[in-house]
Amino acid sequence: MFRKLIFVAAATFAVAACDGSRKQLEQTLAQVEQISAEKDSLLKDVMATSQFITEVNAELAKVRSRTAGRPVQGQPGEMENGLTPAQQREAIRVKVAELTSRLTESESRLAASRTRVRDLTANNTALSAQMTAYDSTIASFTVLIDNQRTEIASLTEQVNALQAENVSLRQDKASLTDANTQLTEQKEQLITEQNTVYYVIGTEDELSRKGIIAKQGGLFGIGKTAVPAAALNPADFIPIDRTQVMEIAFPKGDKAYKIVSRQDVAGLETAPDKSNRIKGGLKIVDAAKFWGPARYLILMEQ
Repeated sequence: MFRKLIFVAAATFAVAACDGSRKQLEQTLAQVEQISAEKDSLLKDVMATSQFITEVNAELAKVRSRTAGRPVQGQPGEMENGLTPAQQREAIRVKVAELTSRLTESESRLAASRTRVRDLTANNTALSAQMTAYDSTIASFTVLIDNQRTEIASLTEQVNALQAENVSLRQDKASLTDANTQLTEQKEQLITEQNTVYYVIGTEDELSRKGIIAKQGGLFGIGKTAVPAAALNPADFIPIDRTQVMEIAFPKGDKAYKIVSRQDVAGLETAPDKSNRIKGGLKIVDAAKFWGPARYLILMEQ
């Protein structure tokens, strides 16, 4: 009986020992699976961040390629993906900010994962090799994250550079716009000046008193001819646009008027008589020819 009791006790102890070993093995396997899951999760985070950095780099490359060299004429606000340059730069800035947030989250998860793994392996010497391997993986992830932080800093600098370049381009555009406006105004002013001509109609006495005509030639004061004065004042004349005004009416329809100035009368519809007199007004058919010799037309009543 005593031998039987010893046998039963030994068997019971052996079974209990086996059960304990099996539970310890199951716990160890569970811990290994948890460690592996932690590693896989971190690896996915690191790979996703790397992919995101690649995408941001690609976006920056597109922006740089479109802003390099002389800009290409396009529709107002037209860009790829329907974004204006400002919208695209803002989208990249948001992505870089998201990258920074994601990197900070990955670092936090990395630290928390290391703590959990240490807690799992604190009382289990069988997992020492697993912990060593995991430490190596953690170190690799840390290097990757440091590299990613460097890349993000570079991306931030590039985005800032693009924003500064955009400010410079806006200033250049404003300067060019101002210069173009000034040139346009100068051109219009020059055209206006070139097309502005002057005329005056009056009697001989009126024109003489104003210093518009002078007398020269003749003999002993007889036979002098009225000619334009050497210096004419535009304020004494009526300004008109030679491209717009093609007819000049005379104040007195029954009077003849002599063209004292040196216009080319071949540009008139009706030529004056031999004394350079004309009635009924002037009808200009060729403004360039008529006004070519002189910009000041002087008509003296006869």
